[in-house]
Amino acid sequence: MQIKICGIRTIEAAETAVKYEANYIGFIFVKGSKREISPQKCLEITNSIKNEYPSTKVKFVGLFGDQDLSEIDEILYKTDLDMVQLCGEKDFDISTPSIRQIRIKESDSSGQILDYVQKALLVHNYVVLDSYHEKKLGGTGNKFDWNKAKNVIGLTNVLVSGGLDTENIESLIKNFSPYGIDTSSGVETNGVKDLEKIKKFIKLAKN
Repeated sequence: MQIKICGIRTIEAAETAVKYEANYIGFIFVKGSKREISPQKCLEITNSIKNEYPSTKVKFVGLFGDQDLSEIDEILYKTDLDMVQLCGEKDFDISTPSIRQIRIKESDSSGQILDYVQKALLVHNYVVLDSYHEKKLGGTGNKFDWNKAKNVIGLTNVLVSGGLDTENIESLIKNFSPYGIDTSSGVETNGVKDLEKIKKFIKLAKN
């Protein structure tokens, strides 16, 4: 089970994710997001993790909206990110290992979702499935209809996101056996990363 904790903004939250063996830590560079982080703060956190946990295999992921490739490259230069996640309408075939976010609409059929995933994996290393919101690129706390995506949820390199928390993660794992899971708002209290929720979420996912 691959586990990604997204929207990290503090060393303490990152350390908790690493301590309980999350596989990916996500830093948000989407303009206007309430979880947006500066390249300088991101580098401070990743340096701290590497110093405190030198043997960790966790991957640091930068999330981007509709920024130009030049801006993404600039942030990659200023940070120590391992991967890029593209969340907006723009899509790039880039040399850095990448994740493509696919936002699932209520009108999307199972066949359409499968087509989206297959096409994305021709270009990107991973796909993360999320719920569609007209004004937000992620972190909405809303889940999509897992049944419509049951033919792709278990595929290698496909992660499930969208409203995952300590209350529903066991149901997803039991009924759909996902390759990976991704959460942000699901491990927060009042919009702030909750260390106990991060710990519990990861433990439930690994049981």
